[in-house]
Amino acid sequence: MVNDADNMTSKAGRFWPQLRKLLIFQLKLYIDAIRDIIFSVLSLGAFILDVLQQDHGPDSSFEKILQLGRRTDHGINFFNQFDHEAHEGKNTVDDLIKDVEDKIRRT
Repeated sequence: MVNDADNMTSKAGRFWPQLRKLLIFQLKLYIDAIRDIIFSVLSLGAFILDVLQQDHGPDSSFEKILQLGRRTDHGINFFNQFDHEAHEGKNTVDDLIKDVEDKIRRT
């Protein structure tokens, strides 16, 4: 009986790193989907505002929305394509996950 329990613990330990990656990826998918919905509305509003104010160029509302979108891409780091060290001092989803994991380990 003890061997069966040890065997199951061993199997769970082997699968945990992959399961953790899957769970983090799923969380980032949800965050990205919510962000996309918000940015869809913001971009339409910024475009309308720019048309009404006849504003265009790098300081236009729409361009500012695009810049914000790029920053949120770095914050989500969806495919781990951005270097974490380059974003020192900025909050990212990965930082949030690390903080939650650290708090869980301490309890």
